[in-house]
Amino acid sequence: MTEAKAVDAKRAGGKAVDTTRLARVAVTLGGLAAGYVLVVGLHRAEILINDYYLQILIWVGINVIMGVSLNLINGFTGQFSLGHAGFMAIGAYVAASMTKLMGMPFALSLAAGGIAAAAGGLVVGIPTLRLAGDYLAIATLGFGEIIRVIILNLDVVGGPRGLPGIPAHTTFLWVYVIAAATVVVVRNLIWSRQGRALVAIREDETAAETMGVDTTRSKIMAFVVGAFFAGVAGGLYAHKITFIDPSQFDFMKSIEALVIIVLGGLGSITGTVMAAFVVTFLPEILRAFADYRMIIYSLMLILMMLYRPRGLMGTAEFSFRQLGLGDRRPAPDKGGQRAGRSDGPPPVLETRGVCMDFGGLRAVSDFSMTLRQGELVGLIGPNGAGKTTVFNMLTGLAEATSGRVCFMGEDITRRRPSEINDMGVARTFQNIRLFSNLSVLDNVRIAFRGERLYSMTEALLRAGRYATQEEQIYGKSMEFLRLFGLDDRASEIAGKLPYGAQRRLEMARALATKPKLLLLDEPAAGMNPQETQELLELIRWIHERFDLTVLLIEHDMSLVMKLCQRIIVLDYGVTIADGAPAEIVKNRRVIEAYLGEEAV
Repeated sequence: MTEAKAVDAKRAGGKAVDTTRLARVAVTLGGLAAGYVLVVGLHRAEILINDYYLQILIWVGINVIMGVSLNLINGFTGQFSLGHAGFMAIGAYVAASMTKLMGMPFALSLAAGGIAAAAGGLVVGIPTLRLAGDYLAIATLGFGEIIRVIILNLDVVGGPRGLPGIPAHTTFLWVYVIAAATVVVVRNLIWSRQGRALVAIREDETAAETMGVDTTRSKIMAFVVGAFFAGVAGGLYAHKITFIDPSQFDFMKSIEALVIIVLGGLGSITGTVMAAFVVTFLPEILRAFADYRMIIYSLMLILMMLYRPRGLMGTAEFSFRQLGLGDRRPAPDKGGQRAGRSDGPPPVLETRGVCMDFGGLRAVSDFSMTLRQGELVGLIGPNGAGKTTVFNMLTGLAEATSGRVCFMGEDITRRRPSEINDMGVARTFQNIRLFSNLSVLDNVRIAFRGERLYSMTEALLRAGRYATQEEQIYGKSMEFLRLFGLDDRASEIAGKLPYGAQRRLEMARALATKPKLLLLDEPAAGMNPQETQELLELIRWIHERFDLTVLLIEHDMSLVMKLCQRIIVLDYGVTIADGAPAEIVKNRRVIEAYLGEEAV
């Protein structure tokens, strides 16, 4: 009977897979048909639409490309760039030079302009993307001005006189085919594992790093892709206006793009498209009210601030429900066989003479520790003892002043947080650091990365391994949520979960990275006794179920004593005790420094 059920289940699974494949084929064919209809429709529209409105719609399309490409950098990745005019200038001058001076085909010239702008994005990205906020904005603004000054001094492209006589190749069809391609490419990128990494950076860069996201590489990728499409927009602009000079690509051109994405919503492609229409058509609509135009703009701005402070769409998107999304939920990979708990298990983590100074203050002094496979160890001490600083050094968020940290025999003292996570170290934080504006499901899906997953090209084209591996990521993510009792809340926004559920989600997210060592920083903080007891059972279950070594910081001594096999005590950055719970509770130095006489 059981065997027959298994066979039936297997057949049903096979049918589900076949249905999924058929759905994918249908979506592909539908996409090709839609593309054909789009091209034909645009060609017909170019013939039928009044020439005045046709010209305005062309500018709308160019603004869509400009806005969507900037939103990838500013809205989705959270990097405040003011250098988009510089990328447009590179694309405009390269494309115009190739068609006017070299007689190259228009399509090739646009591609060359985009590639040149992408190279500019790479050049500006590598040295500046370690900056953030206002500093990054100033650096990118300076880049845009440098490009403009360089062009001013290039006689080959006319210098301050400009470059006239550019062929008028930009048409309605060209603009909207490229605008559609821009929207599709950026949308596909954002809905991929690479795109989830970008959004994680926007939400919390520190948490993203500790989950293995290479933040510098991801930000450079966003800059390069955004700059490429900005360059293409510049090429279209040049071949529409047929005359360009450096003054057309000043600071205000970057502000125009910024207005579009702020109006539409930072992190919304749909909002950017809507805002491009509003920003382009509004001046034309208000031509009859020229004397009152600025008053009307001011009133609209005030109304937006009152009723739509996050833009027309916020971070929301319009989309059709995806077809063929598998709902298979394979169990997460196990880390291997449980090691024994004698003197035999190899060391997972070793620190030797680690010190950490902040200016003239020594936060951690000569800290040495060994964690063996399968141990569950507590790290305790009074506030300011250096416990979280130890965690930061173990995960690469702080670099030890001296000493050595080894994980699985490899020195990780100077490694980056993303590299340390890839090696198998995951952590939670004393103050919960979820990606609060993302769904519960997306918080866990971000954890799935790796070289064996689909490439960026496959993500952009929705080809190759993309569909299959996205189904696997979805299934594994849902399995982790089920294990932590959160599968029924997968679509909820993480920041709106109750406190205890947020703690469980943070643990589920950390475990999804498949760690060998899990660091828990005060997981019981803010919990009532019942929640603390549930947490104790959860940590014990995690320890056994996932074959982990666990290092725990906690002030709740009843939880520490019941849970931990060994306890290390810090006081003013110095280790004052290391032993079994029964030994620690009787240690005179620990009693005086932390526990107090009443605890004995």
